Amino acid sequence: MRIKVNPNRMMLIRLRRRLELARRGHRLLKNKQEKLMQNFFSLVRETTELRGRVERSLMETSVHYLDARAATGRHELEDALELTSKAGELSVELRHEMNVTSPEFSFAVPPGDPAYRLSGATSAELDAAYRMLMESFPALLDLVGRENALFRMAEELEKTRRRVNALEYVLLPDLAAAIRSIEDKLGEQERSNQIRLMKIKDMVRGRNEAV
Repeated sequence: MRIKVNPNRMMLIRLRRRLELARRGHRLLKNKQEKLMQNFFSLVRETTELRGRVERSLMETSVHYLDARAATGRHELEDALELTSKAGELSVELRHEMNVTSPEFSFAVPPGDPAYRLSGATSAELDAAYRMLMESFPALLDLVGRENALFRMAEELEKTRRRVNALEYVLLPDLAAAIRSIEDKLGEQERSNQIRLMKIKDMVRGRNEAV
């Protein structure tokens, strides 16, 4: 027993209330831990599938870009991409769930022609690469937000696990042991008082009989 207390009835009542409160907190944290685990593994599956789609899309984009580079030439391609005419806007919205704050990203690009200088030297493969990149960009941002949420959820899971273990293996056993110790000592005191009273009664009875 690590909790040092005075063995009296007032302390016993306080410890019993504290034990009940700790048990309720332990149940709530356990439920939170289980819910976090469910959400975590669900998000892992979704993120893994999304990552696969994003990687395949970026690979196809890279193929079109390399084809455009082979057909156009490196310097001509760099000249075409040198002058950009578009500027997108990145927005971040924070999402709060079960004490986990994670960002959700969105990126808006104005519609229109590709964001590079049109030139007769460019290839249709470059248009395809640009189009595929723009189409896959929202999914890429979604992937970034989900992976960020996974890291933060893992941190919250570890923090919750430590709290559950501290309650389950330290505080709850210590409180229970302290309560048992006080109950035992109060029981000993009660038995001692009863024995003392019995002796006093015997003494009084003996004196009355002697008279």
